Amino acid sequence: MKWIRYEEGFKPIYTGMGITLVFFLFALIYSLILPAACFAAVFAMFSFQNIYYSKVGKDLKLLPTRSRSRFLIGTVNEVLFEFENGKIPIWNGTLTLSIEDSVLPVVDNHHHFSGIFDFSVPFAIGSGEKVRISIPLEGRKRGLSRITRMTIEVPHIFGEGSVLMELAEPIKQESLVYPKITPLIGKLQPSPFRPGEVDQRHSLFHDKFQPVGTRDYVPTDRFDQIHWTASARMQKLQTKEYLPVTEQSILFVMNAIEKPRSPQDFDLKIERLASYADYCTRNAIPFSVVINIHTFGATPYMYLPTGIGKTQYQKTLEMLAVLSDKNAKLPFENVLQKVESKGVLPPTIVLITHEPERYSPFVKRWSKHNTVELDCFYEGAAINGSGTD
Repeated sequence: MKWIRYEEGFKPIYTGMGITLVFFLFALIYSLILPAACFAAVFAMFSFQNIYYSKVGKDLKLLPTRSRSRFLIGTVNEVLFEFENGKIPIWNGTLTLSIEDSVLPVVDNHHHFSGIFDFSVPFAIGSGEKVRISIPLEGRKRGLSRITRMTIEVPHIFGEGSVLMELAEPIKQESLVYPKITPLIGKLQPSPFRPGEVDQRHSLFHDKFQPVGTRDYVPTDRFDQIHWTASARMQKLQTKEYLPVTEQSILFVMNAIEKPRSPQDFDLKIERLASYADYCTRNAIPFSVVINIHTFGATPYMYLPTGIGKTQYQKTLEMLAVLSDKNAKLPFENVLQKVESKGVLPPTIVLITHEPERYSPFVKRWSKHNTVELDCFYEGAAINGSGTD
């Protein structure tokens, strides 16, 4: 563990040691026992301080604890640091941290400037000890927060000097703040025109392994649908009824390009997408995500494959948390064309974008075979379309 040391106030110590030594020698020459003893005690004090502060902190280690803490906006979580010390104890020290401002340190002494929070906490550790320091942090805004600087200051016991140690190695502690989530009002309807496993009252398809009852026979019913036991009991033909099911999978496509003169547009879209992901997770709906942010690889845009449940939800939130409006972006029309060229689209597609009229050709074309929702919620508009195969 490498620390960069900045020593301040040692010159007065050396000066004091020299002056005290001179007076001590004069006292010995003139046989002044009591003054000589006083000067010797002062010299010993200066010598101890000099030796102590020249060695303090050289064996101090920050034990590696690579971790990522996760926050919702407004929630508080604790970050732990574990230190191990050598032979020289540290007394009356101050630990100062600089952390990016996605999180807010819940301490009294903190300062904020240029996207960084600086805060201090007391620090002390004995000889050969291990100590853990717990610092509460509160999720402040969406983003990834890293510790950019760590220093430990040990003030001189006598005098105004100090030893300042700055950690020269990166700290592998991260705080991830998820986007704000607002419960959706309304319901995303599955498409009734594709077979699947989702219960849908008006679906054209039925699950033969989930009978739900019987009804009176009509001439259009097939022979293998007759429930003979129920027919014998009712003394008239009865037809089996099965659970109507359909496919329900949603593709969310978000336009990361900001609306002109709307600095909050990017974050609003991310919060909207996070709210959709929350809705799908609560209702057990599979979903995938496409964002027109440039990436390197076979897929030039950001893509999260179809998944379901809490694992997919966490992947989505972590992906959205680290996005920045400074990322390179692709034209939204180009990404829609690439998505269309991939083949069969999911039964439900949600486009999260501004300027909906620019993308109406895609909505009209996809609506022939899919349920399409063009969501421009902050403009008070949502264009829906649906179609059949």
